[in-house]
Amino acid sequence: MARVSLRSAVPWIALLLIAVFVGYKLRTSRFDWAGIVAGWRMADFRLILLATLVILTNYITRAMRWAVFLRPAFPAARRSPEGWWGLTGSQFVGFTGLAIFGRIGELIRPLLVSRRTGLSFSSQIAVVTVERVFDLGAFALIFSANLLFAPGLRTLPHHELFHRVGFAIAALTLAIGSFVVAVRLAGAAVAGLMQGLVSTVSRPAGEAAAHKILAFRDGLNVVDNLTDFALAAALSLVTWLAIALSYVLVMRAFPPPVHDLTIAHTILLMGFSVVGGVVQLPGVGGGAQTLAIGALTELFGIPAALAVSAGIMLWLVTSMSVIPFGLIYARVEGISIRQVARNSEAAEVSR
Repeated sequence: MARVSLRSAVPWIALLLIAVFVGYKLRTSRFDWAGIVAGWRMADFRLILLATLVILTNYITRAMRWAVFLRPAFPAARRSPEGWWGLTGSQFVGFTGLAIFGRIGELIRPLLVSRRTGLSFSSQIAVVTVERVFDLGAFALIFSANLLFAPGLRTLPHHELFHRVGFAIAALTLAIGSFVVAVRLAGAAVAGLMQGLVSTVSRPAGEAAAHKILAFRDGLNVVDNLTDFALAAALSLVTWLAIALSYVLVMRAFPPPVHDLTIAHTILLMGFSVVGGVVQLPGVGGGAQTLAIGALTELFGIPAALAVSAGIMLWLVTSMSVIPFGLIYARVEGISIRQVARNSEAAEVSR
């Protein structure tokens, strides 16, 4: 009994030690913590609340898009279709797990959807893969259009470089889109061509490349027809436009010069944040926040303390605001997020 009690107390002891360490660092650091707090005090929390409500809508549009991806699976599995409203909770709980546990939390959504619909876990992993393709396309479209056509970026240093990057992203997006369409329509031929090319260097690598292309083609089967493709694309654009709007609202909530950032500036800032979140800078705990704050200070000339205030608030709104809602849903449904994360990781390992 004592051993069990000690084991349960270890996380709380660790949390206490971390809190003491953070408090010590805050007290001894020369950084302008008072300036950061002052930035929060000057913020318009009505706009912060509105930004939070906007960001929460993207979990609903993601559930609607997931339901579109599941349409072909239900007749094949001889199961009754699941409406998007039945998948919304899985999105909230899944992104809550992602916010708490990091990358391991990405597997929570496919596992919960699999349990709810009776479809296989591997089929839902395929949905996640296709979901990322649509997310990438929607984000790249918004970001590259901003770099190419927004006149407000011409006042920034190195604006010619941003313009060239916009062309590069647009071209890369078109190339990726063409490849995806080719794999969807003629996956076997694409796999054979790739195997032949790569096998000139390494035969095992060529076989592995062909296998991955065929697996990707099977995953793309979740998009059954042109109507579903158009609907999924539209929902993806709505999702990312909502994210962009939440960025704009957070920036407008802070005093000048953060308040004075244009929509074009804010979408550029969103790009830095997204890249930081994907890349995860070496030796840095929060790539998204780091690049966002760096862009605010170095690119837009925002004072450091105010940039950190706005950067942290962006992180709280866009990544952490889902946690209370996910925990409430998990509590109502009797879901243990920690146990689901463990089960999803075990399911992925055994898959």
